[in-house]
Order: sequence, then C-alpha cells, then structure tokens
Amino acid sequence: MSIEKFQPSYDIYPERIERLKAVAPEAFADGKINWDILKESLGSFVEDEDAETEHYAFTWPGKREARRMAGKPPQGTLVPVLGEGMSEETTENIFIEGDNLEVLKLLQKSYAGKIKMIYIDPPYNTGNDFIYSDNFTQPLEEYLRLTGQIDTEGKPLVTNKKADGRFHTKWLNMIYPRLSLAKNLLKDGGVIFISIDDNEIANLKSVCNELFGEENFISQIVWKKKTGAGSGIQHTFDEHEYLLVYGKNKESVPGWRISSEDDGNFKNPDNDERGDWESCAFTAPSKNRNPNQLYLIEIHFDNPNKEVQVIDESGRKSFDSFQYLNHRVVLREALESDDLNFTSFNKDIGVAKFIRRWAYAKQNVRALFEQRRVYFNGGNIPRFKKFESEYEGKALRSIYFDDFSTQQGTDALRDIFGVSYVEYPKPVKLIQHFIHGVTKEGDLVLDFFSGSGTCGHAVLNINVESGKERKFILVQLPEPCDKNSEAIKAGFKTIAEIGKERIRRVIKKIRDDKKDDDTKRLDLGFKVFKLNKSHFSEWQDYKGSDVKELMDLFAKQEDVLVSGWKPENLILEVMLQEGFPLHSKIEAMGAIRANKVVQVKSEFCQHVIFICLDEKVDKTTIEQLPLTDKDIFICLDKALTDEQKVALSDKGVIKTI
Repeated sequence: MSIEKFQPSYDIYPERIERLKAVAPEAFADGKINWDILKESLGSFVEDEDAETEHYAFTWPGKREARRMAGKPPQGTLVPVLGEGMSEETTENIFIEGDNLEVLKLLQKSYAGKIKMIYIDPPYNTGNDFIYSDNFTQPLEEYLRLTGQIDTEGKPLVTNKKADGRFHTKWLNMIYPRLSLAKNLLKDGGVIFISIDDNEIANLKSVCNELFGEENFISQIVWKKKTGAGSGIQHTFDEHEYLLVYGKNKESVPGWRISSEDDGNFKNPDNDERGDWESCAFTAPSKNRNPNQLYLIEIHFDNPNKEVQVIDESGRKSFDSFQYLNHRVVLREALESDDLNFTSFNKDIGVAKFIRRWAYAKQNVRALFEQRRVYFNGGNIPRFKKFESEYEGKALRSIYFDDFSTQQGTDALRDIFGVSYVEYPKPVKLIQHFIHGVTKEGDLVLDFFSGSGTCGHAVLNINVESGKERKFILVQLPEPCDKNSEAIKAGFKTIAEIGKERIRRVIKKIRDDKKDDDTKRLDLGFKVFKLNKSHFSEWQDYKGSDVKELMDLFAKQEDVLVSGWKPENLILEVMLQEGFPLHSKIEAMGAIRANKVVQVKSEFCQHVIFICLDEKVDKTTIEQLPLTDKDIFICLDKALTDEQKVALSDKGVIKTI
C-alpha cells in the first residue's frame, strides 16, 4: 500500500456525499455536484423556485450563517488533564471543559451514531440568561480569551436582554448549530431530551422539526417545577417547564420501560435462570369489581425442612422470600365480605389462606404458581414476578404533576456541598427517571450543557441501583462564577469546577456507602479533557510584498506541528481525527524497544492504530510492527528514510505527519 500524508480533519460530510453519489451518480463530475442534473434526477421532489411560489418556512436573521457554522471545521483539540478525574486509567466516563460548539465538532468522527440519549438544559432566554455569543469567524479565540489562555478578556457569554431587537435571533443562532451537530451523534434509535420554558418553546420546536423531522417528534412533556400561591404575580404563576423529546428515527426507538410505580426496577435477587425481574402487584385495584377476580388462595406447604417460619417481633406470621418448593395451591370461591383482606396462617399444618381481589382471573392463576411467578417477599401478601425479557415497556407520561421540583435539585446540591452553588438546578430524579427508562446497560448518555453535573450524577445513581452500567459524557464551558457568590467564597472559579467536584463527591459517597462486590465492578470514575488549540499549525495568509517575509512564512509551514507540542496530547488529537473515542485503550508496545510506539484500540473500531512520534524510526521497529491490512501506522514524515518508506509500503496503511 502507498504511504499517505496525515490530513487533520473531523469532517463527516464525505460520508454523506458518498451516499448521495450512490443515489445520483450522474450528478457528480470531477468530484463536484452539478445542481441542475441533481434537480432533474430528483424530479417532483424538488421545490418549485418560481418567484410567486409561497411555501412554509421558519427563518430568522443569521440562520444561513448558523447552518454554515455547524459545517465549519473545528480549530482546536482536546487535551487530557490528569489528576482532575477519578480512576482515570480504567474509566470510560468523560468530562470535557470547553465551548460545546467546538467540542461537538471534535466528537463528530469518534461518536457519530454512538450516543443513545442526549439530555440538555440550555439557557432559557428569559431576558436574564447568559447565552453563547458565537463569533462565527473565531469561536476558539473567544473561548481561549475567556479561559485566560490568550491575552484580552473574551466575552463568549452575554446577557440576552428582551429590549434587544435580536432577542430571539441570538438564541436561535446559538442553539441551531449545536442541535444540528448533536443529531449526528445519536444512534438510529437514539433520543434527545431538551429542557425549556415558555420563552422559546415554540421556536425550539420549529428548529427541532426542521433538524430532526416533524415525524420524529415524540413528546412535549410538562413537569411541575415548583409550588406556591404566586402572590404578587399579575397574571399567572408559572410553575411548569417542558421537556421536548425527539428521536433520531422514531420508528427505531424501542418501547420504554418507564413506570410511575417503580421505574422498572429489574433485579435478580433469587438468581432466577430466566433473568432479571421486577416485583408487580398481584392484587387488583380497589375499584375493580370483577367477580371472577375475587377468590380464596389456599397454599399447603409440605415442609419437612421448616422453610416456612414465623418472623417479626410482633409475632406477625410470614413466609420466607422466594419460597416455591414443595407446595400445592387450592383455589376456592370467596363470598363478598366486609373483610376482603383476609389472611391466615396455620404453622402447625403449614397452610396459608388469602382472600383478595386479585389481578388475575382464577382460571389463570394456577399456572402462575406452577411457573414460579408468585412469591412472598417477607410479608403476608403474594407478589408477581415480571421478567425484563418479556417487558414491552410502559408509555412515557406527558405530565408530571407532583413527582419532581427544582427544590429537589437544590436539596441534592446542599447534601453534597452544604450550599447550593447553582440557581434552580434540575432535580436528579427527573433526569434519572428518563435515563433509566430510555437507556440500558452499555448505552452512552451525553449532556453538552452539563452545568453542575446533574446528568452525570443521575447516571451514577442508576448504575448503582440497577447494577448495570451506562456511560456519560459531560461538556461544560468554564463559565465564571459570580464574583460575589458563595461558590467563589468556597474556591470555585467556574461552573465547570463545581460540576467536576460534584461528580467526585458523588463517587466518593457511593464508595463509602456501598462496599459490596457489585459496586466494586462498576465504573466509578471519570476522565477530564479541556479544549485547547490544535497541534497542527494553520496557514497564515500573507498580505505583504516582502519576498523574505514570504519565504520565512513558507519555511515555518514546512513543519506542520506547532512548537512545544507534547506527544501524549498529539496522540489524543490524532486518535480523535482517526475516529477513535476518548476512552480508547492507549497501551505502550513493550515488545518494541528501539522506539516508543503506542497501540490504540476501541470496541467502536475494527482496526488498530499504532503511533510513533520519535524523531527517527528504527528499522527493527518496522520489522516488529504487527500491522494487518486494516491497521494504521502513524509517524513523523521526517522520521522515515526513503528506504524505510519502501519497506513500509506493503504493511497496512501508513500515514506520516
């Protein structure tokens, strides 16, 4: 195979172009699109461009530039920050500090089609919120100014006042490119949840209809965020907010296991060979008057091992949990009675009797006992086992009236820090509720407006409760804390610092509270990355006329890397541009002694990349490289002699920097 130059690029659009070529190859000539031929090939699906033709469109000043902004390549990269995370060597959870527009672009190749659920809580645009004031020409420069990495204070966050004539425009220009990029990251059956209030709900829904497709709209959930009388309010007391929910492809989104009773709490405490199950009520609702569901269940235990016992200090009689062996069931008619909650247990003869209105007709219940679907959970009322494998999912509720509140979010932060450093944080249980229902083990959850880290907190809670791991990626701008705030007094300079410390404390508390083996196998850690300038130098346009200055500029561009680059950081940038995720395994090739070579692997990628950034590559290294046809070897161009390039030309894919 030939040796090629490494081309820094996060562009995923070539894949789209290839798909378009497959549909309309006749519209391409010399690598460019002939729009006239493309229109002809699409026939009646092309919009009539007649000047008098009117059609529905949602637009605003700056929309075209906002759309272009999503397609512009990023100018930065991510660098690891060791020591700010926990269990950094083994964790797959990620916290990224940086401008989320740049970060979303950097994640495009590595995470396209990999995210199962996105939750975001963007600025609400109330007239007092800070929004991202995107500089469409130099977004990275504005971020670096904010973080003090270059001179002059930047202002990527500005208050969007309602008195400004571009009030809605600024907010739409902010949210549009971010949602456009976020869609690329979702799996085909993935979903996005967006918290919002009345100020932008109509505009946000129009944007989402355009980006995700109106056919992929799932729900506009209303939840009650606070209570109160609303004294002093002139018109209405706003006590609700919304969650807009869209699917990447609604038809591929599976049924959700969301229940108002127990949120589908699937476990397997009795090691049932049929897998995880949840406890369901075996009795019918009190309003049920079906006579076929009123009967007596009489259980006769043949119990030489005395597995049925009397427990409880009060002398209340009960059965061991999960008692199925050596019993027979007798079903008898029951008359209407004042006491439908009749229970008796005769220890001497091992007989238990129950009269209830049951959830199942008498002709069906015997089979449930025979299938070991009925159990007694340390009490005196039978329960029913429903297995996760047969669960069809319960519908998502569109209204949550008294389930959650922002006060719960404030209380959660106070439990962690003693003080709530963030105003109106989202309640952990609200986010946890939807993550639990929508995701399963191994799924990846993204929040790119992560604030104080509520989403990461929710994922960790779910993993501990269920014993099944989801992973998270959190992205937060290092937004400065108010100079007079309690956060500043406590030593937190930015919202990102609060988020990282929150995750650290949540993990520590889990480790302190849960010391069983199941918890020890969970991923209780996270890595931290920060946005910074790319290691690849940009071509600087020259507008002067001095030949010597121009030649000096050419000389500087001979080395494509910026001065002072660090190998560990460049490896990460190369890895991302090759489509490997941030949690990829980077291992030193100990068997190769002449050079420092690392091997990068990921379950997301079918091939391996080998990277050597030494000044010279030894010939023994070339001989020892375990390259297959699919693998890639990346090194500095100046590190190879012409002879070595010939030797490598038949060893997989070779890229030089």
